[in-house]
Amino acid sequence: MSKKEKSFAIEIKEAKDGDLISNEVFINHKMIGKILEKGDNEFIASNLNNDMKVKTLDEGIQWVIAEFNLHAI
Repeated sequence: MSKKEKSFAIEIKEAKDGDLISNEVFINHKMIGKILEKGDNEFIASNLNNDMKVKTLDEGIQWVIAEFNLHAI
C-alpha cells in the first residue's frame, strides 16, 4: 500500500543575540529545532530532546530534519 505524498514547508529563521547567532528550523510554522553558531566551523544543532555537534550549518539543518522525521511518525 502506498502513501499519498504530503507537502510541507521548511523555513529557517536567523536570530542574533549579541555575538551568538542561532538558526531556527520550522516545519509548517512549528519550530522543530535550532542550530547555534559558536564560532568558525563550530555549530551545535539541537531539537527538543538532543544536542549534536556538527561542522556546518547545512549538516545541522539536515540532522534536525532527520531527527524530526524519525520521531514524528
